[in-house]
Amino acid sequence: MSLNGIDVASYQAGMNVGEVAGDFVLVKATEGIDYTNPEFNGHAKQTLSAGKKLGVYHFIRNDSDIKKQANYFLTAVKPYIGRAMLVLDFEDEPSAGSYIQTQAGIAKGKQWLDYVYQQTGVRPVLYTGVSCENSLDWSSVVKANYGLWIAQYNNYNVVNGYQPRDLYGSLKHWKTAVMFQYTSTGRLPGWNGNLDFDVFYGDKSAWDKYAKATKAVEPKPAGPKWVKEKKTYTLKTAVKLRTAPSTSASVIAVLPAGSIIKTDQAIIQGGYRWVRQPRSNGYAYMATGPASNTLEYVK
Repeated sequence: MSLNGIDVASYQAGMNVGEVAGDFVLVKATEGIDYTNPEFNGHAKQTLSAGKKLGVYHFIRNDSDIKKQANYFLTAVKPYIGRAMLVLDFEDEPSAGSYIQTQAGIAKGKQWLDYVYQQTGVRPVLYTGVSCENSLDWSSVVKANYGLWIAQYNNYNVVNGYQPRDLYGSLKHWKTAVMFQYTSTGRLPGWNGNLDFDVFYGDKSAWDKYAKATKAVEPKPAGPKWVKEKKTYTLKTAVKLRTAPSTSASVIAVLPAGSIIKTDQAIIQGGYRWVRQPRSNGYAYMATGPASNTLEYVK
């Protein structure tokens, strides 16, 4: 059993992807940390509304932090997590000053895959070309059980309608591919332009397994919380009154020893115990001492 479908980006602006033939659509969501495909949400919604299977992908770049790229992607695709296959597009990116398709690039790719899996419980799929799969050492990615969406074009002749074919040559590191992109010059009724044609090796229930979480996501530890504390303090020494409970926050004033401060809440964070002082125009914050000796500066 296999499914036929397309992958789209901003080049397919104006296309209703739900109306053309196919079982699935993979939509470019983001690139780097500063680009979101303007067609992304429209195409994703059209896909789901038409009852097709959805995939969403991020184009990795070599010029920005990988964790930031992953978070940028996850923010954009949040409404579709659990309903869409998550994919990392691993291609040459010369505009970033060097190629991502290097052995060092693989480490960055795996960092992205691992982080997305950790944050969502959904195991992403990697997209790349046959030459890249054959020439680099992908053992770390294969051992981590990330699936492969492989690309290879025999030529650039027009392909009318879905015509899946076998891969020319063979994979070196993966035993099998999840999906195969076999042409970039596909044509379908309803769109007057080239399309990428893909074949997914499985049925709709198999697709859903790639879209759904395979492990529980560990909850993030709760941060420090403010507690009510209506109290009056007298300063033992001069203390800085700040705009926020942080030693890097701006200083409102330096209060001399003997000053009296009335507070309404307290918190321990950043290695200090902080109290909040209500003011006519908001609040001010003061450290009463280090967390190890919370009343060093006051009495």
